[in-house]
Amino acid sequence: MTMVEPPAKLLVPGDASMAVARKGSVRETVAHHGAPTTTMIPLRKRLSFKQARNTALLTLVLGFFLSSAQIAIDLLDMERQTDQLVEQVLKTLREPAAEAAYAFDQALAERVLTGLFEYRPVFRAVILEDFGNQLAIMERPQVEGGLKWLAEVLLPQEKTFSIPLVIERHSQNVGELRVSVDRYMIALDFFRRAGVVLGTGAAWTVSLALILVVMFYVSITKPFLRMSTAIAEVDPANPAGKPVTVPSQHADDELGLLAKTTNDLLMQFDRSLHDRERAEGALRERETRLSGIMDNVADGIITLDEDLRIETMNTAALELFAYGPGEAVGQPFVTLIEERDWTRVAMALMACLRRTAEDRRRESRAEIQGKRKTGDVFAMAFGVSQMRLGDRRTAICVVQDITQRKRAEHALRESEERLKLAVRATRSGVFDSNFVKGTYWWSPEFIEMLGYDAAEAMNANVLMEAILHPDDRNSVLAHTEKYLSGDVGDYLALYRLRHRDGSWVWIEARGQAIRDDQGKPVRFTGTMTDVSDRKRFEEQLMYVSTHDPLTGLPNRTLVQDRLQQAVAAAGRKGTWVAVLLLDLDRFKLVNDSLGHQIGDKLLRAMAQRLSTTSRPSDTIGRLGADEFMMVLEDLSEPQMAARIAETILVGMSRPFSIDGHQLFISTSIGIALFPGDAVDINALMRDADTAMHNVKASGGNGYRFFTPEMNEAAVARLSLEHSLREALDQDQFFLHYQPKIDLETMEAVGAEALIRWNHPELGLVSPAKFIPVAEETGLIIQVGDYVMRQALSQIREWQARGFEPMPVAVNVSVRQITSSDFGQRVRALLDEYGVSPELLELEITETAMMSNLAYIVDALNDLRDVGIRIAIDDFGTGYSSLSYLRKLPITTLKVDRSFVSEATTNADTAAIAATIIAMGRQLGLQVVAEGIETADQLEFLRHHRCDLLQGYYFSRPLPPADLEDRFMRRIGVPAAAIS
Repeated sequence: MTMVEPPAKLLVPGDASMAVARKGSVRETVAHHGAPTTTMIPLRKRLSFKQARNTALLTLVLGFFLSSAQIAIDLLDMERQTDQLVEQVLKTLREPAAEAAYAFDQALAERVLTGLFEYRPVFRAVILEDFGNQLAIMERPQVEGGLKWLAEVLLPQEKTFSIPLVIERHSQNVGELRVSVDRYMIALDFFRRAGVVLGTGAAWTVSLALILVVMFYVSITKPFLRMSTAIAEVDPANPAGKPVTVPSQHADDELGLLAKTTNDLLMQFDRSLHDRERAEGALRERETRLSGIMDNVADGIITLDEDLRIETMNTAALELFAYGPGEAVGQPFVTLIEERDWTRVAMALMACLRRTAEDRRRESRAEIQGKRKTGDVFAMAFGVSQMRLGDRRTAICVVQDITQRKRAEHALRESEERLKLAVRATRSGVFDSNFVKGTYWWSPEFIEMLGYDAAEAMNANVLMEAILHPDDRNSVLAHTEKYLSGDVGDYLALYRLRHRDGSWVWIEARGQAIRDDQGKPVRFTGTMTDVSDRKRFEEQLMYVSTHDPLTGLPNRTLVQDRLQQAVAAAGRKGTWVAVLLLDLDRFKLVNDSLGHQIGDKLLRAMAQRLSTTSRPSDTIGRLGADEFMMVLEDLSEPQMAARIAETILVGMSRPFSIDGHQLFISTSIGIALFPGDAVDINALMRDADTAMHNVKASGGNGYRFFTPEMNEAAVARLSLEHSLREALDQDQFFLHYQPKIDLETMEAVGAEALIRWNHPELGLVSPAKFIPVAEETGLIIQVGDYVMRQALSQIREWQARGFEPMPVAVNVSVRQITSSDFGQRVRALLDEYGVSPELLELEITETAMMSNLAYIVDALNDLRDVGIRIAIDDFGTGYSSLSYLRKLPITTLKVDRSFVSEATTNADTAAIAATIIAMGRQLGLQVVAEGIETADQLEFLRHHRCDLLQGYYFSRPLPPADLEDRFMRRIGVPAAAIS
């Protein structure tokens, strides 16, 4: 590269000589008072190098993005082709793989996998049958290589493919084929293509950079170096003496334009030197005159430079701040200001110096704290304005001592503040009406408290008329008129005034009239107090006492009041009133499974949805728990209540979305009508409740009108509940035992304890009649305890009398199991009666168990751990899911009697029964069939190898003595005989 010597920059007078730069850089000659000095431009600072570098970097970035895009496209295309190829291979092998899984043919499955391994990227393949077991598996080591880590970065997810194996002729899913593909083998071809793309881009970028360096040096660097040499030869004392010239080939381009502009600038510099000399002389003369004027002004005047330092202080300023002449010059202006005002003053001064020529005469004024040289602080009025001296900006500050004035203002302000605080503390104001002068006045503080301008205090009558609540106007004016006329002894009024923000303020006004000799009022004055807080508290108390805190709906008290009003209005109008009592179906399941917080949110959502399905005139209230009530007024016919009930049911059919849970809830609705059903509101609510419970007894999710028959049924149910409580107290229950027969030996190997009730008037009452009542009322816990105690006592008695131990099954309800101390109570009873846990079996129905599965699993696990057997009763009538059978600690499945009774006459039922038996045996459970009544049924169960049998074919439930005679064997001498 050619070395050149022109200078690179123009030096101003006073610059030091330039040193010689290091070897290898372009040299530069600088004129300094006629003596040229040589310096160097390092390579990294050359214009040609910078332009070539920037262009090369831009090209490199662009090439990188284009190459990356190409690589990304290749990568996506590679994955897509690989996926298509693997899926095509899998589809080809799906049918033979499905046949292998269907037939459990391992040889065929291995041949399928061998064919699949012809595709090199496959390193692992497995065929699973429908139970998840491996039918065949084949794998080989993955290819290793130095770039395997990069393949895992580009393809982070393992390439695993899975297809279901379906037998089309049976439409049956028999298994699954899973294949894993070696990501490294897929990526090797991609790496080769990517390397070619990146190498080509890098070579192209380097070549372009070299070409650009040469071009920019020849076309830019050399002409500008010649130009800088010519500029360096200019004499700073006579800039116009030697113009800058350029070669003729650059006369019409940018270099020529730069030369012309430089020559014009040199001419302007030359003229400016002469103008500056004349301006400096005139400035010195003006400063002399200004100094004389400032010393004769009474206010303190201080001038500041652009750095906000003190330039001059007149005599008044020196005396104010206790400085001697020239003593404060050069100090920052803030040394004259108390520290807490520094920021304010500095901002005012900077704003003043930044003002334009049009605004510089405007003065900024403030009241701040000054500080004397002695450290004393005083109140000071401060004003600042801008002044220009030639090209220089300066700030002129005018200061005054206002200590005495501030003291007087402070005293006045304290007096006013004490008065305002007293008024505001009581949130009160004063009013004064002078009937002689015709004036009406309010205290300004009270008007300000209402948000209005205090100047309106002298025209408060106009303000009062504008802001008095329309509903209170007549009563306030009438009460005031009665007081002024003497009809009322004391003046006390309560009304609302509108605040400026639009809210209403409750005012309590008390007044006293001044009267003349004839008793005519001449002046009326008093106080006005803001009692809004008291009114809000009273309203809040009223709201809390009449509304449900959870949903915000009216509570029982308010709903009954609304119902009373609706009944009274309907009696006058001759219309109908309907009472709808709503109760959520299975709401307890939501609370038990998801928690009360979700249950509360569901109740709020229920309240909102009910509001959307009702009319504006209807009343919706919450009576408690999950029970709601609606009062429908002004019905022209009873069927309008039915239509509204149907609308509610449709609205409730949509799921509720609560904290990510989709909850489906249904509603039971009971309807009672006035005047058709009752005329008393308590009777109406009772009838609606009866109708609602009738809906629940029929499965829920519906509505019914009250009928007299429902009332009779409710009375009968109540009587049964009362009798049930008496039966527990008077020991009217007893147990029968139905034997369980072993299929192989046809001997009794166990028994089920069944409760019986001998009512003194009704005789034997069926368990199907009283057990549901016990479940609903909670008496089932006491009944269950009775059954368990009697069964354990009977087991102990049989053991004591030398009978062979026979396990006894006891039916338990979900209420018993979900009680907190159930497991502890059962273990305590076993210890109390001295019965081994293996002789006790607990039976719970499948439907009841699924109502609270999570809690029941934990409770049953504790019992199973001590050896108590667990049986699922009526299996097949509920969910019948293998997933929950695996979770439960059960030992026995009891096939429901409905499957046994139809097994010999219905092929589908027979298939179900056979499947249940096979499933139980496969899971290692003991299977018991209930309800066997015929020899054909016995033969069916024998064919399918059912473990235990139970039914009338063998025996009805028997008293203990009959069971002993027919089915039990003695194995020892009774304990009493030994003693």
